[in-house]
Amino acid sequence: MKRFRMLLPYLKESKAMIALAFFFAAVSVFFKMAIPFITGLAIDKIRLGDMDISLHLVLMGGCLILGSAFRYFFDLFTAYVAQKAVQKMRNDLFDALNQMPVSYLDSHYHGDLLSRLVGDIENVQTGLITGAGALFEGVVQALVTLAFMFVLNWLLALTVIVLTPISVIVSRFISSRNSKYFKRQSARLGELSNRTLETLDTIEAVHAYGLFEKQSVYFDERNEEYRSASFKAMFAASWINPMTRLVNNFIYAAVIIFGACLLLFPDSFTFTGVAFTVGMLSSFLTYSYQYMTPFNEIADAMSEVLFALASLGRVHEVIHAPRDVDEGVTPLGKSIDQLEAKEIVFSYDGKRTIIDGFDLDIYKGHKIALVGTTGCGKTTIINLLMRFYDPQQGGFYFNGVLGQDAAKKEIRSHVGMVLQDTWLSHGTVRDNIAYGKKDATMEEVVAAAKKAHADEFIRRMENGYDTVISSSSGLSMGEKQLLCVARIMLIEPEIILLDEATSNIDLRTELQLADAFDELMRGKTSLVVAHRLSTIRNADHILVMDKGRIIEQGNFAELMAKNGFFAELYNAQLA
Repeated sequence: MKRFRMLLPYLKESKAMIALAFFFAAVSVFFKMAIPFITGLAIDKIRLGDMDISLHLVLMGGCLILGSAFRYFFDLFTAYVAQKAVQKMRNDLFDALNQMPVSYLDSHYHGDLLSRLVGDIENVQTGLITGAGALFEGVVQALVTLAFMFVLNWLLALTVIVLTPISVIVSRFISSRNSKYFKRQSARLGELSNRTLETLDTIEAVHAYGLFEKQSVYFDERNEEYRSASFKAMFAASWINPMTRLVNNFIYAAVIIFGACLLLFPDSFTFTGVAFTVGMLSSFLTYSYQYMTPFNEIADAMSEVLFALASLGRVHEVIHAPRDVDEGVTPLGKSIDQLEAKEIVFSYDGKRTIIDGFDLDIYKGHKIALVGTTGCGKTTIINLLMRFYDPQQGGFYFNGVLGQDAAKKEIRSHVGMVLQDTWLSHGTVRDNIAYGKKDATMEEVVAAAKKAHADEFIRRMENGYDTVISSSSGLSMGEKQLLCVARIMLIEPEIILLDEATSNIDLRTELQLADAFDELMRGKTSLVVAHRLSTIRNADHILVMDKGRIIEQGNFAELMAKNGFFAELYNAQLA
């Protein structure tokens, strides 16, 4: 029931549709259930020697047509409600993914999150349409059927009601012990999806290192785990239907025996106050079977329902995961005139300190370079400045305001960032360059592309700036990076962060970009993370980091004169 309650917020907007669907189901079932009643009357009429049952046949035909028509509207409205609920759920899940802190996304497999957005949502949709639809109609059918049974013989109807809980208890007992298998099945599917996504993202490395066999073996292992979990889930669910049918057949047999006794020994049941005939028994047996049908149909759909509930739990978990907390309200002003870092201490996991006592005054218009060995904390400084993470102690101060006290959106509106990894959306070249400034004119886009030295190769493309591209469009890494650089050229932020921005660009293109970067960063504050130390010779200030601490600082000439750690790194790159 807890899982079903998760659906209630998504059904509130469809109350009227649900009420109509319930009405259509009730009317449809009423006409369908009226047919056995009319059949019983026809049988009793024939038993008395009257063979004229034409009116009964017309009534049965009319009930059949009307029942089918209202059933169509019930299916239509049920499908609409389910699709509407799933649409809202999918939107909520996507919004949740966009509002999550970077730390959450970094600590969860992206393939598994994608599986929840696509596969688990699809499972919920299937369960809603099949399982919930069967349950919805089943409740109506059971109530209408009971009403007809009480009209025929209240004693037999009470017998059915007394025995019904046995079927419900058996079904609930089995399903309550099966949910863990469907949770495991969904989890294994998420792992399988993540492995597939990782392989596709690193397919070049797989080709380069000849890892086909290793990847295939690993995938086979994950696939076998998913197959095993799926088999256990299906096997566990397969017990529900036969056990439910066994109990229902027992109830059906009890009704037959009791009904026969009412016919054979009517004097023993005179206290019922109702005459019982062969036609009435025929109708009652039909109703008894129809009363049990919903339980059988629900049992048939139970595997999909359980799978849907397991998937619903996974979706609900992400939707209600902690959002990116942003309590900052202090305004920063129209421009950032002062930027400094004070006593920053940070750890990703609370165990290993990544940044330990980072202090720095960053003068406006200066180019600050961060260098050091891999894992020294260079990129982490960028993440902290952008407030992708917040430090445990200290922080960056913008115009004297602690970053944690300012709104993340306002901080980021002053900052532009180009990363080592390129990202392009599916769209035209113009749309990709104007990604951060949707209202940019064509002239502004072209000017930005020229500054980034991307205009030349863009015009060689089939449709120029209107060419549709994506991350898998066959562009070289250098061309992709040039488009990302043009993107930041367009928005011209006050603070510029370059995290290995030229690492995937050849030396000739890098030289072309040098002048453009100098022009872009003139009068602006910039932090540059670089591995190729030759690219930061003109930096105003260079920070040499090791194990989260600044161990050397100064300009290029000063650091080389010290003949310390920086000089050792620089000379090693020239060797």
